[in-house]
Amino acid sequence: MTQYKSKFDTSIKAKHFHPKYWGTWCLLFLLFIFSYCPVRLRDRFAAGVANFIYSKKFLNKRKKIAFTNLSLCFPEYTEEDKDLLMRKNIKALAQITLSLGELFWRSQEHILNRTNITGEQYIIDAEKQGKSIIFLGPHCYGVDFAGVAGINARGYPLSSMFNDYKNPIFDWFVTTYRTRFNDAMGKGTLYHRSEGLKPVIKSLRDKAHFYYLPDEDHGRKESLFTDFYGTQKATLPIIGRLAKLGRAVVIPFYTSYNDKTAKYDITFHAPIEGIPSADELTDTQLMNQAIEKLIDEDRSQYMWTLKLLKTRPTVGEKIYK
Repeated sequence: MTQYKSKFDTSIKAKHFHPKYWGTWCLLFLLFIFSYCPVRLRDRFAAGVANFIYSKKFLNKRKKIAFTNLSLCFPEYTEEDKDLLMRKNIKALAQITLSLGELFWRSQEHILNRTNITGEQYIIDAEKQGKSIIFLGPHCYGVDFAGVAGINARGYPLSSMFNDYKNPIFDWFVTTYRTRFNDAMGKGTLYHRSEGLKPVIKSLRDKAHFYYLPDEDHGRKESLFTDFYGTQKATLPIIGRLAKLGRAVVIPFYTSYNDKTAKYDITFHAPIEGIPSADELTDTQLMNQAIEKLIDEDRSQYMWTLKLLKTRPTVGEKIYK
């Protein structure tokens, strides 16, 4: 089968060296330097930065969103509980952000050595059975290391979606490292969310696995409300359709950065039983239950700063004020 190719062009052009982009190029140069720094030294620096910025005003909006999410999901949490979790959250964000240059500039051997993998046998078994895989993961900060170092660099062809950053330099940087190992396998691609599900299904049928992060809020029109911890969440009910049409199994996984070992812990779990079923709501509930179990592996590294619960069961209710 011919591999689907995205119509979005994220390559670098001469115009991208205009002075208005020099700040972005400087940031990438810093990531280049950090990618070759001793990891533990860089981690200590990132932890110091996180501690310094935690109380700064520019973080207040995101922290308020996170505290709102945590209050709805875990009503038993005290303010101190939420504050402690978010301090760990910002620390992990800083450490992971400063490591992203490794995915672009460092060798395949290097980035493989930056991960501890558990449960890879589930991937091997699925491939032996001739199944494509939907890798189901929540929005944790280590998502890029999971896709590149945990899956793609290990020889598993992978497709996924992207949202552009409205900055062509970042688009080029991110899409390049996310696809750097696909050419060697001759399959797998990256395409824009606006292109819909057709490329997902084509890729899955061509045995290019799909990296799926389903936990963003896409609005009321296309979503179903299902339980999510102590509240309800608007969720796209497409996991069963993707599994059926793509002839795929759904393997949940989670990634967290372990600053004690200075490596990424990536855990793959057994395929979710019951997906696809004959009912979209059942499939969606099974998916969210799996997502909860994954987040519970390390709640402090989930992206609580996203507006995960913006669409509420009660029309007109606004929680992010």
